Amino acid sequence: MKRLFLIAALALGGCASQPEQLILAPTEPFPTLRADHQVGIDLTSQDHRTETFLVRIQREDQPAQLVSAGSNPRALLESGLRQGLQGQGYDLDRLGEVRLNLTLEQLLVDVEQGSLNHTATSYAIASVVVDKDGRQLVKRYQARGTLKGVMRVDMARLEREVNDRLNQLLNSMLNDPELHQFIQ
Repeated sequence: MKRLFLIAALALGGCASQPEQLILAPTEPFPTLRADHQVGIDLTSQDHRTETFLVRIQREDQPAQLVSAGSNPRALLESGLRQGLQGQGYDLDRLGEVRLNLTLEQLLVDVEQGSLNHTATSYAIASVVVDKDGRQLVKRYQARGTLKGVMRVDMARLEREVNDRLNQLLNSMLNDPELHQFIQ
């Protein structure tokens, strides 16, 4: 009997603990547009988020649980954009004739955790400023999502939600005909 109680207590205790950080791993972007000719791009990025955490879980009458990322989301977004632009045929180097500045403005999942269900709303916002030949293009990209479920929210689903928003931003930027045409 004691052994059964101990096993149940350990199992429940394991379910109650939550990881301190999310694993970010956006998938490789799928650019559909190609560069007409070789253009050099100087890509830089900044993180202007007001919250350094990625997930805020609100439970009734309890302080919010905040979960951060195990890696830098700004760096991952820049790396994905760099990889996608190179896949489109652009040459990325510090001496590029086109300057592209990426700013991560928001990346957050807000979770309302009830006793029997949860609702999570995710937001991702990034802006791109492109300077070329004395002209400037400013674009803002947004991605949103919602997930609902029963019982306690699963951290794996939240990781997937954040990665999905990063993927949406990347694919929106890389497949934006106005941005592509301006760079050319």
